[in-house]
Amino acid sequence: MRKKNYIVLVTLIILPILVITLIIYFNINAALHSLDNSAGIVVPKTVPKYHFAMICENMDDPFWLSVKKGVEKASEEFDVAVEFNWPVDSSFDEQYKCLDMAIVSNVDGIATYVWNEAETGKLINKGVDKGIPVVTIRTDSKDSRRAAFVAVNSYSAGTEMGRMLIAATGGRGEAVVVVSNKGTGGTVVQNLMISGITDALKNTPKLTLETVQYNYANFLSLEDTIQDLLINKPELDAIISTNEKDTTLVAQRLIDLNKVYYSIIGYGDAPEILRYIDNGVIFGTVSANHEQMGYDAIKALVDLNEGGRTSAYFTVDTQLITKNNVGEYLETDEESDEE
Repeated sequence: MRKKNYIVLVTLIILPILVITLIIYFNINAALHSLDNSAGIVVPKTVPKYHFAMICENMDDPFWLSVKKGVEKASEEFDVAVEFNWPVDSSFDEQYKCLDMAIVSNVDGIATYVWNEAETGKLINKGVDKGIPVVTIRTDSKDSRRAAFVAVNSYSAGTEMGRMLIAATGGRGEAVVVVSNKGTGGTVVQNLMISGITDALKNTPKLTLETVQYNYANFLSLEDTIQDLLINKPELDAIISTNEKDTTLVAQRLIDLNKVYYSIIGYGDAPEILRYIDNGVIFGTVSANHEQMGYDAIKALVDLNEGGRTSAYFTVDTQLITKNNVGEYLETDEESDEE
């Protein structure tokens, strides 16, 4: 009887310890997985075949967050690990270090944005000399030995913005394009969009367009720029933004100032932007599948590792979102949230 009681006692002591140990183990495992994601490491559920690096401009930009979702999908499909790296600031030295570190790490492939064609091109060629295939994303270094370029047709997107501006204003009035002064590859995208917008307005002489620049390094500069525009340009009819983050900020600033009667033409399909279109705050935006860009960049690197070749160019289609069709995108967004 004493022996039986002893066994029962030991069981009652050991069982809770085992349960607690298992709970701690699973919590730690989940925490480590969460840490990997927050550190910018995407890993498949199986042992990865390849280890790639993706050099991003920053991970606060909705564009790069969307790209990461596409990378996560490709990571699972192709069994690859992808490490995200981005500079702590926008200086050339920090950007150089990020790409150079990936090359020194001897990864199986690199996807990178281009902050300066010449300097980035030298690093790309250095990686290729080491046998590392390199794919450029969003911005290109066309004279380098990069294997492929994945992007949105920025000029075409600008043309669509220009046509949307004509529809919003009836082809007459004053409009401004608000751009940042950051000296990285993003400037190339902005300039291509502005070229597209300008060309779309060639046959509308009664609609004038001006480019207004704000200080990218100053967090409040865009808000101040918008306020100055409203004060100094009483005849202003429309404001255009060339990226998703700024589009949201412009709309929010006009709401804060209780001046929502301007036509806002923007870029992107973030949930906030879709709601602003639905509520009539934003007239419309041009949107592209940035997730597809992330997926295509990883697919290209897999193809290069397994077959030694891939398509030279990957481009994603753009869509126009206005009050007329925003409901379709809102439904899609709600379905994604439910999943």
